[in-house]
Amino acid sequence: MTDEKRHWITDTGCIDRDARTVIYGAGKYGRELYSFLKMKGLPRENISFAVTDKRGNPEAIDGVPVREARELREELAGCQIFLAIGKTHAGEAEELLRACGAGQWHRVTAEDIDLISEEIFKEMEPLALEKNKIFFSCYEGMGYRCSCKYIAQRLIQDQAPVTMVWVVTDGNGRDVPEPIKKVELYSEAYYRELYTSKICITNNTNKLFGRKKEGQYHINTWHGFGPFKKVQGSVPANRERREEIRRINKTYDLFLSGSAFYAQVYRDSFFYEGEIRQWGAPRNDALFAGGSIKDMVYERFGIPPHKKIVLYAPTFRTDVEHSFAQYDLDMEKVLEALHDRFGGEYVLMYRFHHHLYELGECREFYRDGIDATHYSDVQELLAAADVVITDYSSLMWDFSLQRRPVFLYQNDERTFADDRGFYCPVSQWPYPRARSGEEMAARIRDFDQEAYIRELDAFLERYGACDDGKASLRAAKRIMEVIERG
Repeated sequence: MTDEKRHWITDTGCIDRDARTVIYGAGKYGRELYSFLKMKGLPRENISFAVTDKRGNPEAIDGVPVREARELREELAGCQIFLAIGKTHAGEAEELLRACGAGQWHRVTAEDIDLISEEIFKEMEPLALEKNKIFFSCYEGMGYRCSCKYIAQRLIQDQAPVTMVWVVTDGNGRDVPEPIKKVELYSEAYYRELYTSKICITNNTNKLFGRKKEGQYHINTWHGFGPFKKVQGSVPANRERREEIRRINKTYDLFLSGSAFYAQVYRDSFFYEGEIRQWGAPRNDALFAGGSIKDMVYERFGIPPHKKIVLYAPTFRTDVEHSFAQYDLDMEKVLEALHDRFGGEYVLMYRFHHHLYELGECREFYRDGIDATHYSDVQELLAAADVVITDYSSLMWDFSLQRRPVFLYQNDERTFADDRGFYCPVSQWPYPRARSGEEMAARIRDFDQEAYIRELDAFLERYGACDDGKASLRAAKRIMEVIERG
């Protein structure tokens, strides 16, 4: 980092506390910068958020409106401006600022964000840890879901003497139950809760927790356990980030795994050298809970009890905007084939990956289906479904723990393999595969249940599946042991 960049961040004399301030960017960079500026004395009423396009962005952050830069044209000339977005769209944003007559601006880089995180850590470091406090960050504030949810539910069920804090963003906390406290991602309160929590739990690996404070205990539950898409340091595009990946994952005290295979992935792809426990995935406890979850899903979506559910849940592509070109199944023919093979009436439910939420196609992709894209807990959908159709998503592993049929629609296998790569060749997966709609209908009609179960059982055994419905119990026990040690 240059001396000039270090100067404007660490020397607050270079930041005008009384000036109108525009933060260009409403993502991670913008939010973290916003908290930093507030800590350094800028009043909230003097700050505005600007973006190039409002689509996919929140209406407001911490009560501060998010507006398109064009709407701020008259204000930009006299403001101090911080361009807080990643490299990909920085050039476009700078052109827009020039067109709007903006003066000088500070370009906020990834290195600057690291320094800002360090400054925030210094501000929070004197705060004492609360040994009974647990801080949950699930998919960077997307809601109450995944393994974090099931660990929290277990602690509530056990009436554990703990305080729990859940990270949310932009209204995603509606389903977070009492007595869990909600905190907005990258707000000042977020950092205060983070750096006073004894235990921090996430299902992802990133810099979300910043510096690890002495005495803290970090748990990572991750979110996929089959030999499918490559992750972390195994992805070709991440080769130059290997040391960064190693450094980030070094902060964790415990990784939880749902398979023996993934325990080794943590070593080889995450470069993690600490403790790993093959206790199962807490989120998969839902798949061993009996029919109560299924009944809840049916009631929530108004599905008649005599009907069956086929859940279509494809993953995203790196080229997000063109992902929907791969989702061209003729669902009427799929439903006919399911009826012919398994009997009964099926309803189509579809759920797209969270990276696709901002795209309009999500909302009415299959006119006659049930859109479950925004349903927070996919595990509940898996517990309710009778059949799943996906492509490369690791949820195929989770769903098949119930020994129910999974079908794969892969009309871009070679492209996807070149982009991400697989730990195990697709040809060795036990799930029937199709590259066209006609082939999918044929695979369903020709489905051999006995052969499928035989191949699936061998596959799960080969890769060391270890879910038994008690993963949350084991995780909660470890949490209480850490708290009791002080």
